[in-house]
Amino acid sequence: MSQARTWASNAHFLATTATGIDTAVDTFDTAMNDIATSVATTMDSWRGDAAEASQAQSDSEKQASNRLAITILDIADAITRLGPDVLHSTEVVRNWADSIIDAGFLVSEDGSVAAPADSCPGHPREIPADMEYEDARAFAARRAAEYQSYLTGALATAGSADAILAAEITTTLGELLQNADRATTVVPLGPAVRDILAGRSRLPADPQALNEFWDSLTSAEKAALWDHNRAIGGMDGIPVADRDHFNRRYLGELQNDARGKVIELEGLKPDPAEYPTRNGPGEQGNPSGYRRRLEDWQRLHDSATADLAALIGLQNTVTGQPGAKKRHLMLIDRKGLAAVAVNNPDTADNVATYVPGTGANLAGIGGGVDRAEKMVQSAADVDESAQTAVVTWFGYDAPPNLIEAGAGVYAARGADPLAKFQDGLRATHEGAGRSHNTIISHSYGTVVAAEAASGRRALNVDDVVFVASPGLGGPDDVGDLNLAGPDDRANSRRVWATVSTDDVINLIEVVHGADPHDGGFGAQVFASERGPGVSLEAHSNYWDENSVSLLNMGRIIARKYADVQ
Repeated sequence: MSQARTWASNAHFLATTATGIDTAVDTFDTAMNDIATSVATTMDSWRGDAAEASQAQSDSEKQASNRLAITILDIADAITRLGPDVLHSTEVVRNWADSIIDAGFLVSEDGSVAAPADSCPGHPREIPADMEYEDARAFAARRAAEYQSYLTGALATAGSADAILAAEITTTLGELLQNADRATTVVPLGPAVRDILAGRSRLPADPQALNEFWDSLTSAEKAALWDHNRAIGGMDGIPVADRDHFNRRYLGELQNDARGKVIELEGLKPDPAEYPTRNGPGEQGNPSGYRRRLEDWQRLHDSATADLAALIGLQNTVTGQPGAKKRHLMLIDRKGLAAVAVNNPDTADNVATYVPGTGANLAGIGGGVDRAEKMVQSAADVDESAQTAVVTWFGYDAPPNLIEAGAGVYAARGADPLAKFQDGLRATHEGAGRSHNTIISHSYGTVVAAEAASGRRALNVDDVVFVASPGLGGPDDVGDLNLAGPDDRANSRRVWATVSTDDVINLIEVVHGADPHDGGFGAQVFASERGPGVSLEAHSNYWDENSVSLLNMGRIIARKYADVQ
């Protein structure tokens, strides 16, 4: 009984343990990335057989460390998935024991229930006071037996939950020890994985099917698939913890590649002496030819430097500040697409996805994550009992400028990835309860969100929020939006919109179809802050601290609809 009470009274312990394991793997990934960077730097100037052997050893160590890290994450995953059952069942045991004791009966350390030795009419209080003495004692014995059956059942459920968790952790620890023993040796792979590596088959495209397949793999098989295809970390249907691990590793590689490109370009800077004039080299060479080559080189160098800076910025964003909420890198690729989650969507009660608008690119993802942090806090302010995760989804090529923002092609290209991303969030979510999922779209991002819920597509979310929309493209009203899931509310109760009267977008003619802020569209329009006057800044002020728009977004994310103003 004391063990059950200890578990029930320390509900945070398992979650803290899982988070600690996850953080330790992040630290391990950072260390391995640092080693890889050192090796890459050395290889820039080291050639020959010894260098090739060293590189091969480094690659082998990378694969081995991946296997170990994924296995360790499996332990955290087991605690996250099965821990709530242990905690809930021990809470039931504690509550039954407290109720039985409160009723005047005795509960022993081993879970035995007995009536008090001095049972008599009126004591315990459940015994009628007018009952005969012998009848009262028999009544107490029967009642103790009933309580015993309830408590025994609760203890059995708790014991089963504990045994299931212990068995999974024990199995995973055994796999971890095996991987450690044969860290740099070839590990057997199943036929399904071998077929994928050989190009005879592919990973399932459907997020739910991919999730089921992924859960059937060993850590060695998962690591082998990532070694074969770095895009694994961005595939919807793979658990967030695994995506984060693989993408952090990939981010380190992308940084090394970008750093190498900058170094290579610095060695290719044009030399004016290489551009002779008609009459010979001369002191200055050919000024016009040199300038053209220098300008071309400068453009390439500036672009490469900017790419490296963006990747370093993403690394800093994912790492966060000491004491900050855990961040998960859910997507990174060579095109500059990325997604970062504040808290883990797989275990959160509320999951929101922030879809940015014009000008969104990798260099600015830190600002998007700052907005996500604010939305997490806003939701927590209205419901501190629920866990909220917000994903900053830079998973599409946004229009680079206002001129391009008039084109619908960017939304058309981003719609399928956004819809599939939402399906992936549903597929990987853990626990008995279904999460409440929301899209928070801003500016051109509203066009993407609407496109993802139009035509043949369905957006697997509970609520959609359109902030400062330039129009939604195809849909004429809320009835044209396809929102999937078991939520039985009408679309008019699930679609939200807001725009500040000071937002400069009000001065621009709607170019993408229906205006969701218009009453005829049928969305629930909520309030945003008014400022001193119309300005460009007002288009981005919806996430200002304590603004009514931010408060309302937090209420929608947390399902506090009645409080939305």
